[in-house]
Amino acid sequence: MDEPHKRAEVESRTAERMAAEAYKPFGWSHGWGAECFLQWAAVTEMLHRLGIAPPAAVLDLGCGTGWTSAFLAEAGYRPTGVDLVPANVRAGRERAERWAIPARFEVADMDALHLGRTFDAALVLDALHHSTRQRAVLDGLARHLRPGAWALFGEPSVLHRISPHARRTTRRSGWTERGISLRRLRRDLRAAGFGETRRFQGPTRPYERGARGLGGQLARLVGAHVAVAPQMQVWIAARRR
Repeated sequence: MDEPHKRAEVESRTAERMAAEAYKPFGWSHGWGAECFLQWAAVTEMLHRLGIAPPAAVLDLGCGTGWTSAFLAEAGYRPTGVDLVPANVRAGRERAERWAIPARFEVADMDALHLGRTFDAALVLDALHHSTRQRAVLDGLARHLRPGAWALFGEPSVLHRISPHARRTTRRSGWTERGISLRRLRRDLRAAGFGETRRFQGPTRPYERGARGLGGQLARLVGAHVAVAPQMQVWIAARRR
């Protein structure tokens, strides 16, 4: 782990930050808004449409503090959460113990993944854009999926690279914050051994102010469908050949 951005990610997990992360996605006072629950609603619908049924073994790659792994376990799946940061893995295990759910967690670098087993499906949510070695991540992921298994990705679009929030995070924490190009992602997926891909569109945030709010959300949905739009993720599933 000699890359500076990886060291920065591990070292930035202070006690204060981990206290806030422990309540994700429920701790609205810590900045966790509706987007976490909207992401989860999107994930469950996509898993259903892809035919990934419990009790499938799911690799939650770059799981952070494991809230997605916990939700997967609550939905009947058998998740294994993997993250680079030991403090995140400890938080995930504490969450699993607190919820009394069968979720497993391991420390591993997704750029060089070697877990020694395969899975029925994978979830990569808000994780790939922190890596500078996208192709290596996808190669490793493919090795850990059985033939025919789906990997579901939910990542910020190319607009993330110019996002003020992303730039602040990079300056403050030293993390890698890049946007995901759908064209490049599809190309790298094919090279890594994935075949069929399916594109999904996620939900928008709750809104008010009547027609004005509707107009803003409609513009985002149309923009995301055609190309990219602010605050709208790229959702794509790829099937292991």
